[in-house]
Amino acid sequence: MIAAVAMPLRLTAAIAFRDTRKYSTGMRNLLTLAILLLSTANAAAWNALGHKVIADIAWQQLNEQSRAEIVRTLRRHPRFDDDFAKQMPSDVDENRWIFQQAAVWPDIARGKAGFDMPTWHYVNIAIGRERGFNFVSKPVGKAEEWNIIQAIAYCRKVIASDATPSQKALAYSWLFHLVGDLHQPMHSTALFSERFPDGDRGGNSIPLVQGDNLHSLWDNLLGRQHRANDLKREIAELKARPELWKVEPGDAGLWLQESHKLAKEFAYCPEILEATRQPGELAKIRLPASYLKASGEHARYRVVAAGLRLGMLLGGSAEPVEAEAEPVREFDFAAAAKPTPRPMSLTPSTPATSSLAHWLNTNGNVRHNSGCRWYHNTKSGRACSASEGKACGQCGG
Repeated sequence: MIAAVAMPLRLTAAIAFRDTRKYSTGMRNLLTLAILLLSTANAAAWNALGHKVIADIAWQQLNEQSRAEIVRTLRRHPRFDDDFAKQMPSDVDENRWIFQQAAVWPDIARGKAGFDMPTWHYVNIAIGRERGFNFVSKPVGKAEEWNIIQAIAYCRKVIASDATPSQKALAYSWLFHLVGDLHQPMHSTALFSERFPDGDRGGNSIPLVQGDNLHSLWDNLLGRQHRANDLKREIAELKARPELWKVEPGDAGLWLQESHKLAKEFAYCPEILEATRQPGELAKIRLPASYLKASGEHARYRVVAAGLRLGMLLGGSAEPVEAEAEPVREFDFAAAAKPTPRPMSLTPSTPATSSLAHWLNTNGNVRHNSGCRWYHNTKSGRACSASEGKACGQCGG
């Protein structure tokens, strides 16, 4: 029915990957976050809590019929008995839990022969040095070498095809997971330099004081626990922030572009770039408290966006998965590969020319410039452009 479906449907009992990227969000307060990050080890792109939050946001957009149909298919997953049924707590909404577990499954499948697809979790857009790209957005060639954009396109085609329920269950699990991964900035980008001629593996090679490395820090911003109560509390806190829920649907190309922009202009901050330029062994980098606070806000926005967009793909409040899915938007890799200027600073000396050089107080939707006393100093907020929000009455925004 769809040519691409025939290709790697040995993925039938074989769709999985050991994640090299991860995603997550949240922080009760800065001290709690700092303690949490000190104990983080390598996790998986947004970690389990992040992926379950994303899946649950999508679940809440679907009607009962859509939920039932998807869960009925997920029950035909080739690893359902071991990775779903045997892991299920006794005191949960069974169908909802299965839906959430599907989003985590590609990380559970790490190292399992025939299921592990490491490259599906990310694509490395270079920053730091000009670099050529052999990037293909459509699923062609060997499935084991696909990037995240190719894998998402493939999963959508399988779901919309006459593939078997087992094949579709694998495709659903991967789609849930990869939409989440694509919204984690460290799954879109790698730093190339003299120190990292082959790239820094999406931040995995950059050690931090506050956590294991840059990648795992971003994976675990929501927290490490993923019990039912933690999940409910996180969802409730996100729902109490209406400004988080204004999301442009877009497509995988747009989502990738957003993540790369966030990585390039925020995640790889001056402290990181300066430390990696120094000779000798790379010591653990201490990030400023303002970075941790702002990264938590960015992560919340990305997790909510991922959940809403996944729901739309599944037929929620926007476009459903269709038999002939829209072609994936081509990303401008030539532009992305240009040498990267010093990214946005987190101090009041931030150049006003940075596209995310302002601070948005998300409670009042008020924009502050780098000279304002409220810059990075509001209860809730995030980095923003000069066109977002209302200008501060004191600094002029």
